[in-house]
Amino acid sequence: MKINFLAAVFCSCLSGLAFSQATLSNGPALENDRDNKMNRMLGGDDNSFYAYRIRSKGKGTSFFVEKYDKKSLKPVFSKEINLGDEGNTKIEDVEYAQGNVFVFRRQYDKKADRMTLFFQTVSSSGVVSNDLKEVTTVVSDHYEFVDFDIYPNPAQTKLIIKSSHKANKADTYKTDFILMDAVAMKKMWTKTVEQKLFSGGGVSFGAVAMTAMFGGGIRSEAEGVGFLGLLLDNKDNLYWGFNGLAKSATEKEKRYRLHLYTLNANEQKEKDLELTFDDDYLVSDIEFSKNNENEIVMGGFIKDVIERKGRDLVKCGIFSFKVNVSNNTVVNKSFKFFDDNMLLALESNPRRSRYFKYKLDYILPVGDATYYVGEQYSEQWIQNSSNSMGAMSGNNGKWVYEYMDVIVGKLNSKGEFEWIKNSPLRQVVELGNIAHVFKQYIAVATDKNLYILNDDHPKNIERYQKADFEPKDLKTVRGIHGSNFVCNVMSLKDGSISNRQILMKNEDFCFAPIQERNPQFIPPSDCEIFVPSKNNEIFIYTEDRGQDRFAKIKFE
Repeated sequence: MKINFLAAVFCSCLSGLAFSQATLSNGPALENDRDNKMNRMLGGDDNSFYAYRIRSKGKGTSFFVEKYDKKSLKPVFSKEINLGDEGNTKIEDVEYAQGNVFVFRRQYDKKADRMTLFFQTVSSSGVVSNDLKEVTTVVSDHYEFVDFDIYPNPAQTKLIIKSSHKANKADTYKTDFILMDAVAMKKMWTKTVEQKLFSGGGVSFGAVAMTAMFGGGIRSEAEGVGFLGLLLDNKDNLYWGFNGLAKSATEKEKRYRLHLYTLNANEQKEKDLELTFDDDYLVSDIEFSKNNENEIVMGGFIKDVIERKGRDLVKCGIFSFKVNVSNNTVVNKSFKFFDDNMLLALESNPRRSRYFKYKLDYILPVGDATYYVGEQYSEQWIQNSSNSMGAMSGNNGKWVYEYMDVIVGKLNSKGEFEWIKNSPLRQVVELGNIAHVFKQYIAVATDKNLYILNDDHPKNIERYQKADFEPKDLKTVRGIHGSNFVCNVMSLKDGSISNRQILMKNEDFCFAPIQERNPQFIPPSDCEIFVPSKNNEIFIYTEDRGQDRFAKIKFE
């Protein structure tokens, strides 16, 4: 295999010093049908990794699970998952655990008002199980009243299936948690809570069909109210975040409080812990980290718009709660608002900051500190000029996303945010009628540095070399071809960026964060766009107008 080492481009006046770098090794071009689109990369073992592809051409759609060798980056097998002739069957999720790929599929029986979730497996040797194993069946007279989600534990030995549902419009929602052993491939227990825990990460076939017929924008992300995220730990304990109405909320002014729910493996009833700030904030998403048996960390971004005469006041920041799960109490909480310098670096002036949103993607513990990594973005529905043909074709508008900067916060051993820094990112993405947030970068931590990888405009490299460059002068990537795939090396000590390295030029094969744009098959927002491996290595996917290949990146 040929290895290409590209010259590093530095953004530092400290020339002559040795900087941490990354090296990229390209695999061979793959012989895939150009209609066979990459949907997501899955995990793997020490020697191989897996991928999930969808081929949609004409009236037919096919689904594939593929295995690749980590050394050669060549395919080991590609196996089709046959859904049969059932038009009411949909693949819900695809997860890797314990040497097998689990394909979860839902099937709706409208006559009986029953929704059933099945799973089948693809083994490490490429054997596709034709035996559909039932996970759960719920009674519901409407497709949209049922929401499934699957979460593996960190060790990838267990899976929790979240089934949130109600029987009819007048009924109240409840959620079943079903624990499955990924090794024995069998259910261990089922527990039920009286809550509606919809992820909001998917769009039903019915909603997509209505959009195609009449147009209009559909949101596929939760609005930050209700269920926020879930963690299954290696001891079979469950934790989930929830935004509930505050006691001070009124019909005129909705105010929310963040809650952490805990459902222990040996208990049937969940525990509720309200997490309070200095004021009531709407938290739009969260991430979890659990480093020891008795404590869990939950963090995210907060934002508040205070309306007042003259100019609204916008407060943005980052938060962290450490909770003792044995007695359900807050051990430590910390939140830090962006100061003027940070807002300036983010180009988040008083006018624009009102419209920016924030999404936390990683909580990375390194040594005695923890690093919170997320992205800033804006979301806008652009309406086309109205005409009858446009409305009938569903092309009366589009969602436009402007991603601006990766944000990193360091929580030190004292439980305080020591600093918040940013790594510039400028990316504009236009979607169709489905609103969906995609991760536009990769973050990997070693014992000394945080490596942030993303596409960047070629002219920005020169601008970074000026210590006093203005963020507003940075160019935006609007099309992947012609951009650079770069690695920004951020110090874990103080957040400074010592090196900006071009890993490859996106001239033919490109790093494309968004693979599948078909609204029926868009992957979840928390899907990774790389596969981590041992020895500070990761594997990424690159494509060139239907052709594709994988690459390995090694960090020093």
